[in-house]
Amino acid sequence: MAPVLTPNHGAGRLALELRRARSRRDLSRPELAHRIGRSLTTVQRAEAGRIRPPWPVIRDIAAVCGMDLDTAEDLWRKAGRPGRTRRTEAPLLSLVRTPGDLAAVLRRAWEDDGAPSLRTMEARAERLARTYAPLSRMSAWRIRERKQTLSSLHQLYAYLIACEVAEEDFPAWEQAWRRAGHHEERPPRPAARPGQRRTTSLERAAALMRQAGLLPCEPFPGRHTPWTARCRSCGKLSRYKFSQVLEGTWCPVCRHPHAVLYAGPEEV
Repeated sequence: MAPVLTPNHGAGRLALELRRARSRRDLSRPELAHRIGRSLTTVQRAEAGRIRPPWPVIRDIAAVCGMDLDTAEDLWRKAGRPGRTRRTEAPLLSLVRTPGDLAAVLRRAWEDDGAPSLRTMEARAERLARTYAPLSRMSAWRIRERKQTLSSLHQLYAYLIACEVAEEDFPAWEQAWRRAGHHEERPPRPAARPGQRRTTSLERAAALMRQAGLLPCEPFPGRHTPWTARCRSCGKLSRYKFSQVLEGTWCPVCRHPHAVLYAGPEEV
């Protein structure tokens, strides 16, 4: 076990106390990881002392190892990363009501995880992509920077996996996501001029389907007519309404989410 480089302050002091608590319980790192339901890497990172781990990780380790919770929280608060003392203001998860609230807590989840790199986030999500969904670096960046709303519940789960949020906390996040969705305000649609019909070209419709992860297998039949397409995730053929893909849908075979991140004003 590598020594803690800064055992007298900050994240180093927190890491040292975590090691001592685990030692008192006579637990190995793999055993502790199993007890708290997290990866061995998470425990190793918490005990490394380089960055402050997310609070839920410290809370669970403290509970298993018999640490005083108030003491653990005090150490955790003092272990803030140098140069990143100001964290995003965000409501409690139970108080999320709007898309802005949700965007703030998602940003905060990334900060609480020690601000992992986009490469790390993508790799973490990829490990459970078949269970939830993949998360590209661009999507992770746009969600983290509050430039993109979540396209689906599966994308929420992928982002949480990328930030190492415990899966047992997912139901609370799902409730917050649904509450925020009820308050989402959409811009009014422009009124169509008399005699004007909204049309979509075959080329544009096919491009948007590919953006959503679907490969059309026949000419564009119209916005509201089922369209045969192949899911890039599982390779199976299914039928999708283009209007539903624009709003966000999923593969009926593998449950992979399909959504257009930005279709342009003519498709709204």
